[in-house]
Amino acid sequence: MGSITFTLTLLCFVSHALAAEKAATFSELPKGDELHVVFTTSGCFHFATYELTFRRQAEPTLKVEEFRYERSKKSQSITATNRFTLGELNLTKADLEGLDRLLEFYRSNPGLGCTTVDRISVSQRHNGKVAVTEQFVDGSCSYDRKDLTRFTELIARFRKKE
Repeated sequence: MGSITFTLTLLCFVSHALAAEKAATFSELPKGDELHVVFTTSGCFHFATYELTFRRQAEPTLKVEEFRYERSKKSQSITATNRFTLGELNLTKADLEGLDRLLEFYRSNPGLGCTTVDRISVSQRHNGKVAVTEQFVDGSCSYDRKDLTRFTELIARFRKKE
């Protein structure tokens, strides 16, 4: 009976330790690693999902893909039908610092209360394998914070090129 209690205690400790792991910040991402972000935003008049892949190579880079959706008339559901690559861009030091503050903001559990809700999944990949994943929900309506580099701002840079 003692070994079962010890095993369960050890499992709880390991589970708690893994849950406490955090992905690297954007500015401290080790070279060769990636931060893979799935960003879904929805509100009264919009619904969109993007995959953002941040790579730390000689220059920090970002690749953005958008999911295209179709609404099924029969089932009243929305289904992802296609992925569209918006492009790649190099990130500046200011971009990385603003993204670090965004990640800190999400980790603070900003809360709900807005009709626009963003769901964010951040996974750090090391040697091609997921090392840690964090999940966030932001329904705070705090879009007035100028010190953050928001994912929507980065996505908008590609829209300007079209």
